[in-house]
Amino acid sequence: MKSTRLYLLVMSVVATFILSGCTPYQLTGGVYSDSYYYDGYNYGSQRDTLYRNGVQDGCSSKRGIWRKNTYQYNNSYSYRSGWNAGYRQCRSSSYNTNYYYEGYSDGCWSSEHRTIRKNIYRYNRYQGYRNGWNNGYRECRY
Repeated sequence: MKSTRLYLLVMSVVATFILSGCTPYQLTGGVYSDSYYYDGYNYGSQRDTLYRNGVQDGCSSKRGIWRKNTYQYNNSYSYRSGWNAGYRQCRSSSYNTNYYYEGYSDGCWSSEHRTIRKNIYRYNRYQGYRNGWNNGYRECRY
């Protein structure tokens, strides 16, 4: 009898935790209650999915891979705010945004002089340099 009561007590405690929805963050109507961190920066709490997508797209755009959902940017305050915040914050990050322009210059020079001038280390490791080099090589070919 005592073991049955103990078993029921333990099971009720376990069921309470399982059914209470203890999760790392709570999703209520598309808004997260935890703080949103991206690339080491805290963008605040209560950030919805559109804001988070905007931050990621804005940061990516600043780093040389242009991503912007123009429909969402024009019609959603949350996405637009996130995109602008991500673009501003990533500007001051340790990522060197000049890599795109350096890559473009090297790629253009390579195309015009028919001799490859490429920083292999940056080309293999930095998307901005790689995109710049490829674009410069392609656009200066003619």
